[in-house]
Amino acid sequence: METFDLKYGNQSIKLSQSNTLIGVKPKKSRPADAEEAVQRTLPAGDYKNQGILGGFHIISVDDKSVNADDALDKLRLNGSVQVGTHVFEVASGKGIVVPTGDVFVEFKPGTTKAAKERAIDKFRLSVKETRGPEGFILAVTPQSPNPIKVASGLQKETSILIAEPDLASKAAVKSGLAKPDTLLNEQWHLRNTGFHRNTDVGFKSGADARVVEAWAVAGTFGKPDIVVAVIDDGFDTNHPDLRGAGKIVHPWDFTRGNNEPVPDIGDWHGTACAGVAVAAAGAGGVVGAAPGSTLMPVRWGANLSDAQIEAWFDYVTAKGASVVSCSWGAANSFFALSTRAYRAIERCANQGRSGKGCVVVFAAGNSDHDVNDPNDGTVDGFAIHPDVIAVAASTSMDARSNYSNYGKEISVCAPSSGAGGWGILTSDVTGMDPRTGSPLGYDNGDYTYDFGGTSSACPLVAGIAALVLSVNPNLTSHEVKTLLQDTARKIGRKSDYNDGHSKHFGFGCVNAAAAVKAASGVIGTVVTLPSAVSSPKAKRKARLTA
Repeated sequence: METFDLKYGNQSIKLSQSNTLIGVKPKKSRPADAEEAVQRTLPAGDYKNQGILGGFHIISVDDKSVNADDALDKLRLNGSVQVGTHVFEVASGKGIVVPTGDVFVEFKPGTTKAAKERAIDKFRLSVKETRGPEGFILAVTPQSPNPIKVASGLQKETSILIAEPDLASKAAVKSGLAKPDTLLNEQWHLRNTGFHRNTDVGFKSGADARVVEAWAVAGTFGKPDIVVAVIDDGFDTNHPDLRGAGKIVHPWDFTRGNNEPVPDIGDWHGTACAGVAVAAAGAGGVVGAAPGSTLMPVRWGANLSDAQIEAWFDYVTAKGASVVSCSWGAANSFFALSTRAYRAIERCANQGRSGKGCVVVFAAGNSDHDVNDPNDGTVDGFAIHPDVIAVAASTSMDARSNYSNYGKEISVCAPSSGAGGWGILTSDVTGMDPRTGSPLGYDNGDYTYDFGGTSSACPLVAGIAALVLSVNPNLTSHEVKTLLQDTARKIGRKSDYNDGHSKHFGFGCVNAAAAVKAASGVIGTVVTLPSAVSSPKAKRKARLTA
């Protein structure tokens, strides 16, 4: 098994060529022919189709009866196959990646034009894009080695500062599941009275994010010119809590290439996250942390790659996002950010909002591991990016959520689901599946009762950041991050904290009221909740039937 040690962003990664996985990208006009070629090349029963990653159909073979290298060579010669590639495994079984064919290269300052051309020609690469005076996006050609080998070779060249392959990996939403109901007084994460859902079991008074108090302090539910971009799997833009005049701006679907980011079957996650952040007051049944702010729903794709990450973050930056909520990460437990991906987030967080920066919020993840422990094989490049607010989860009892990832890079925690506590009430995908007659969404109503994970904690912090910017839009993204950390409410034991920071809780549980006070100095303004939201007698909303 051939292995490669690569510099990748600010990490080192070890990749091994898989003996059992290969990738085949059919020509656009001949997918059926490519499938037939696979069937002819590989004996029946000795291979399985493992889905699509980075545009490649991933095929697993029985390495006892099939030589993956030979099979790949045969498939590459077939006229229906555009590209065939090896699949690479991250060290210690921490996931798989597929090189897309692009390589980001940055030459050392002062490198001559001739030296650049020699390095590019040495590996038979073509030039796709420039990235400043020294940076290029290069693409392999049929005469090139595999992109991993290209990057490995380029990193040995004396003229090269950076050489990183674009690696597609599986994405994973950081989620919990759901049950239906409505009403603000059931949204304990906004204001926990200690008694909800007809019980005091599992609730601790004050174990919340102080959001209802923050609305009164701010004198606003969030300003409509503060735009929260949620990047996720799909959005029910017809949900009563997410639609309405001006509620949604610049929707985009990067999977379909259109402005209708509606969910496919199973894509329920984005609707729930959007509800936690910005569900409108008085429009349906639940309320987001910043119900008066605007939603930019951005539907991603199933894979992570440099090109996609750049596209998502450049889009929300260009379209005027104030806050970006990302309740997802890599399926691989070791996921180092490439330089391209790192810089895409960096640009968003520093150049967005006319140079003040977009506030970028990421879920820490639900695997109960350190987000930055390379020695143990766990790295979450998104959560440890210095421009990101990384959010862990706490429970309705003010305890650490049992699943929540942790580490020195955690900024704050926020109320969500967890052992000994309750889940989060938020919006769910509406309607029925016309093929099966089954309800769409996590549950049978327009709302889910058990959403959770750091998936829910993340948009809660994003919504609170929108409230902060609503009272003080001149704050930079870094000032918002610092403010949220400085005003966080310490939970857990004193011994959990070292110099004010806990690896499990960050600087504490996010405190919307204290953050808004610190941002504005406004105290005691009264905001009246719409009766449709605040009435304890409001009835459960029925699911749409068409």
